[in-house]
Amino acid sequence: MLQIDALAYSDLRRALELGLCPTIARLLREGFALRRWFCGLPSATPYCQAGMFHGENSGIPAFRFYDKAARKVITCNAPHGVQYIRDRIHSPGALAGGSSYVNLLDGDAQTVAFTVATREKISVYRRLGGTRMALLMLLHPIRMARMVLQGAFEWLLEEWERARGEIAGRVTHAEGIFPFIRILSNVVVRELQTMAILLDVYLGVPIIYSTFMQYDELAHHFGPSGKQALVDLRRTDARIAEIWRMAQLAGGRGYDLVILSDHGMTPALSYRVKYGESLGATVQRILDEAPRSGKPAPRSLASYAEDTEYADIGPEVVEAVAQLTPASFGARKGIRRFRDWLRSRYGLREIIFPEKYRVDRINDVVVTYSSCLALVYFTATEQRLTHEQILADSRWSRLYERLIAHPGIGLVATVSAQGVALASRSGRASLRDGQVENISGENPLEIFGTDPYVLRAVESLVGQSNAGDCVLFGSYDGYDIISFDDQVGAHGSAGGDQVYPFIISPERLGLASEILEDARDIHRTVLARYAAANAENAPPEASRLTPVAPGVAV
Repeated sequence: MLQIDALAYSDLRRALELGLCPTIARLLREGFALRRWFCGLPSATPYCQAGMFHGENSGIPAFRFYDKAARKVITCNAPHGVQYIRDRIHSPGALAGGSSYVNLLDGDAQTVAFTVATREKISVYRRLGGTRMALLMLLHPIRMARMVLQGAFEWLLEEWERARGEIAGRVTHAEGIFPFIRILSNVVVRELQTMAILLDVYLGVPIIYSTFMQYDELAHHFGPSGKQALVDLRRTDARIAEIWRMAQLAGGRGYDLVILSDHGMTPALSYRVKYGESLGATVQRILDEAPRSGKPAPRSLASYAEDTEYADIGPEVVEAVAQLTPASFGARKGIRRFRDWLRSRYGLREIIFPEKYRVDRINDVVVTYSSCLALVYFTATEQRLTHEQILADSRWSRLYERLIAHPGIGLVATVSAQGVALASRSGRASLRDGQVENISGENPLEIFGTDPYVLRAVESLVGQSNAGDCVLFGSYDGYDIISFDDQVGAHGSAGGDQVYPFIISPERLGLASEILEDARDIHRTVLARYAAANAENAPPEASRLTPVAPGVAV
């Protein structure tokens, strides 16, 4: 299974029409089936991969969220944040006995590389692939030379595009580490994961799941339909061609190939750029404007995607290289000096703003951004506040009403005695058991989608025990959605193509007739079936997969 991260069904169709994915086009002509599916909410990789690998994805309300009891922000851009999620998953993984490459979670895979969180604690060196990946690099000097040249080209291309965008006033991102991220993902990781998959196919590893993350990185910065993001799909398509060719030539097991995305992406406008301040600044400003009663104004803390979350990725990679290097001749010491320089140069924000991600008792409100989804927590109590409790407190009710009235916020959802309370500038409603009851004005979910599966997904998201006391969707006009991070492509909430990924599979799997309304359904209809067929005690006939009736658990 090959995942093209964040590629929406509609954007794949656009790429096919432009001739950017010839391998995928050929597969569709040769008997593979393409369909759209609904990924559930939040439309984010940790939620989706947990559902696909384990059939269990509760307790993941966003890419970034807040643990009230532990008083800390959980961010999936940091290994400890993903490990927090992994440690709370107890269902067996469908990748047992197989390989996991470039995934957030391991799915109980036996072999991992560039996989962030695993069931057993392992070193950064092993998470990057360990000695096996190092040997692959040594055995392919031509590919390594190509990686160096492509990396230099990618750096120059990024600097040119950044300078051109700044002159034109189009660039909204300010991640100083992004050139490193782009080279790492677009060149190094893509080449290494392809080599590892080719070796696994040759050896007959029973199940392999790998994520091509390059489109997601580029689409966040240049837009899901941007030239940079779509054209880069050519490289991923070429790697898929290599893998499928190897599967046909050397895959004695008779491999099936499934290509899919975990979620899509919607064109976005930056909240900070459009309104001149971050959402966290908006919240603090509203709190500061509250009538004084002799007490200091409540304090807020905002957690969002800036250099901070990426700051130590480069140094950790360099440290892994240092561990591989012999201690003789001072080479290891030199590499570690470079590591320290890299940390000081690109981790500068950690020194200037050491309090950014430390949540302590002075913070009465915590705001976490996950692209176009934001969560607001009132931290005086570890228990989640209900709609009625928020309205009963003058501080929080004022903030609640002001957020609803803000043009950059399209939906504010809270848990109430009647289910889920929905509010927007256009109206208020109650959502319960998948049914919306209008209270005043228009249905707040009208623009985001009113299909039954959307309503169930919104209700499930807001109902998660560790979701915010207020769940915010960015304002959506039918094309652009407001992103609380500085992004021009967003996903996390409902609205647009972000909730509609694609899946390509052999027609004999019968997915065309399956109900796919959450990432857990991919586990049920695809991964769990292969896991059962690959189990040690499986009868021989189990390897011949046949379609199952829709809704039947395996």
